[in-house]
Amino acid sequence: MATQPHNSKHMFMSDILKMLHLKMDEFMYNLVHYSPYEMILYVWMNKLYDKGWTSEKAIELIYKARNILFLNKKNSWCSSPNVTPSLSKG
Repeated sequence: MATQPHNSKHMFMSDILKMLHLKMDEFMYNLVHYSPYEMILYVWMNKLYDKGWTSEKAIELIYKARNILFLNKKNSWCSSPNVTPSLSKG
């Protein structure tokens, strides 16, 4: 297992949230209210911390994963809904 330069998981997560321009208190508030974005980030940060990743490497992977999640045409959070116009004209 790689050595972890961080003193604690808290510092690891704090560093990542700062790099994502998120405030810790807002992140935690949204997390406890089950906001999907914060839940996903929290799971990712925990897994990366447990694997011994540095915050710099973790943020690179999180940026890539976010881009795939948000910009992938299939199952994307940013794609427009599949709305088909009604064929009947009342």
